[in-house]
Amino acid sequence: MLKRFIGLISTLWVVSAVAQDCTTLPTDHQQYLEGMQTGEYRFANDVGPAALSLTENMAYADYISATRALILKRNKRATLLCPLPSVMPTQAQQAQVIDHIAPYQLLHNNQDKGILLIHGLTDSPYIFNTIAQDLYRQGFNVRTLLLPGHGTAADDLRHVTNDDWQRHVRYAIKRTSQDFKHFAIMGFSTGAALATLEIEKHRPSNLQALALVAPATESHNKNSWMAQWVDWLPLMNWLDEDADLDFAKYESFPLAAAALVHNVMVDMMQSDVPADLPILTILSDVDATIDSQATLQLLTRWAKTHRAPLALRLYANNPIELDQRIALTHIDKLDKVIDMSHVGLLIPQHHPYYGEQGAYRHCGSYFADAAAYQTCKSAKQIIFGEHHSTNKAAYTPLARVTFNPDYAGLTKQLSEFLNRHVH
Repeated sequence: MLKRFIGLISTLWVVSAVAQDCTTLPTDHQQYLEGMQTGEYRFANDVGPAALSLTENMAYADYISATRALILKRNKRATLLCPLPSVMPTQAQQAQVIDHIAPYQLLHNNQDKGILLIHGLTDSPYIFNTIAQDLYRQGFNVRTLLLPGHGTAADDLRHVTNDDWQRHVRYAIKRTSQDFKHFAIMGFSTGAALATLEIEKHRPSNLQALALVAPATESHNKNSWMAQWVDWLPLMNWLDEDADLDFAKYESFPLAAAALVHNVMVDMMQSDVPADLPILTILSDVDATIDSQATLQLLTRWAKTHRAPLALRLYANNPIELDQRIALTHIDKLDKVIDMSHVGLLIPQHHPYYGEQGAYRHCGSYFADAAAYQTCKSAKQIIFGEHHSTNKAAYTPLARVTFNPDYAGLTKQLSEFLNRHVH
């Protein structure tokens, strides 16, 4: 009996000694190996629906509360300690995962101007946590949205539809239009495309500007259209099956999600925007997720009939020819970064989680090779850039850059653009 007691105490001590939080989990190689094998964080708790039911007149604070309740039910790590700066004050002694990934709003004592931020596929509002505070300090009431299927586990993307996404975007735009005198929208990737498609159909009269960050126009994978058919095949549910140790963004990628976003991109490439709506687009020419050439083609088509300012901040190492009706800001050099990735545009270099010295290093290029993955995660000297084939062949180890050394320049242009048009 005494030996059993001592053994139990020893076991409890070991468990407490290796207790994880959201910042240590991504660097734990054993957790990676186990996660790849079991897929534990790939699947949500089977409690309640994957998508929230909205009512048209729901107050935004009620929407946020209901979404937090959904995350608490379905996300296995919702209450995991997450000692990172939180945008919103938390009632708990220490911030938890839910405090970083749930939608939120930063409100002034006025309703003069607002901005709605819409994240992309596999992401969460955490991607906006720095820029939201910057915009708030600029005088904007800031509001974020969580797209259905997000904030829980990657498998939940197999249980939502394009209509679910568009319904939430429609609600958030309409509610924001009602709550503020004037407002803007900034969408990232899929969020940018969903916002554009909604505005094309129903543009509120007090929407005064649109910012599109790496908008989802066309996938680099030209076979993405096949996903909607392959997903019907038995045992063919996933494009990527990762360990999902990033608390704020899914690392695994279901075929169903590829099918959903393909439908959005097809509509995006055919879209028209109001000709009097000022638009700022921000993108990298070597984006490994979205084909930037398709985005430039779309902007060129829009420029033919656009009367309002149409601007582009482009990260490109080489010169580029562009329609002169598009005001181009060309960034060709970045500190400590080869080139800019899809995922790094909105994150400052000093970010505590995704920054150069942050807790999370994106080694997804090696997720199928445990030894190479561990080398990438632990290397003291690492090359940052987009994980396209040229970089992967030339640099080892290569981490996909999750931050932007030009963040200050980007936010300066964004602030000037918004302040010029939203008033």
